[in-house]
Amino acid sequence: MKIFISAGDPSGDLHGANLIKELKVQNPEVGISGFGGSKMANTGAEIFDKIADSSIIGFWEPVKNLARLKRNLNLAEKFFIKNKPEGLIIIDYYGYNIHLAKLAKKHKIPVIYYISPQVWATRGGRIQKIKKFVKKVLVIFPFEKEIYERAGVPSEFVGNPLLGLIPNLPISQSPNLFNIGIMPGSRIQEINKHFIPFYEAYVKINNVFTDIKAIIPVFSDKIKNYIINNFKLDEKKVEFVMHGDYEKRSKMSLCITSSGTATVENMILGVPMLILYRTSWLTYQIAKRLINAKFIGMPNILAGREICPELIQNEVTAEKISEKCLEILKNNQILTKMRTELVETNKKLGEAGTTKRAAKIILEDFSV
Repeated sequence: MKIFISAGDPSGDLHGANLIKELKVQNPEVGISGFGGSKMANTGAEIFDKIADSSIIGFWEPVKNLARLKRNLNLAEKFFIKNKPEGLIIIDYYGYNIHLAKLAKKHKIPVIYYISPQVWATRGGRIQKIKKFVKKVLVIFPFEKEIYERAGVPSEFVGNPLLGLIPNLPISQSPNLFNIGIMPGSRIQEINKHFIPFYEAYVKINNVFTDIKAIIPVFSDKIKNYIINNFKLDEKKVEFVMHGDYEKRSKMSLCITSSGTATVENMILGVPMLILYRTSWLTYQIAKRLINAKFIGMPNILAGREICPELIQNEVTAEKISEKCLEILKNNQILTKMRTELVETNKKLGEAGTTKRAAKIILEDFSV
């Protein structure tokens, strides 16, 4: 059996790598090729372009990388014609992957979407294209299944893959010793937009709580060195940890977090947070017209109310961030309530074993 797979960002690379490993456990004969990142390549899969390591996101970045993306589509089509894979797995990254799905459909190759794009947050056009080109969607949030079923798209809720990655750790509840997490995003573009206000907010908090330490999770030493070389830091007050070091991340009393997968990870860890996002003016103006969701952070979306404060665009300043953080840190009741609500909301993610369930469905569907 041959399977083509495509992921376009660090999160998709991580989940893609784990899915590939499980597919090989359940079917050792499966051959996997496609696009992804270093983690997927390290599984032994044939990765033609480590596009996930570059992480081309937003509205402007894909335009700048149009030649590369078109080249990959041409490469994929040649692969489809020559090798006739049993199926295509696409992981999130809608803007590019939907074109790949269209090509697969043209060549009568079934497509499974693992980890749905946020169709519930944008206009309905996306879901109609998914309906047209995708055989089945494997969703990781419970409310997504209902949205797809209403649109007539076959889907299955497989649970959230993060539940199988993050250990069950005790929640940090020290009332006197605080650690502030700084998570500006996994991509250089996000770090450039977020790091300065996030770190300057920490400095302001540190002026009030002088023993406080900053914990900065990073995906790689390359990202760590980028931050050290491009931003002014008091390295004695900062601890860099690897993104996957959940034990150290669980020690964060409060995390200043860019909207994205990190908010779900922090929810599973029971770490209270501020959820923030800032992008370019043009991207924001486009997004404002496309996005329908009331909240930007998944914990708030799942809860149906704001359990973690959100700041967007012009609100993302050191002054506003530090003001909100100090309000929380000075009142242990607010911290305790936030932790409790995160633990309760986390129960909506389902049970561990997502990757096994997803791999089983994929292999069964592609064998038909």
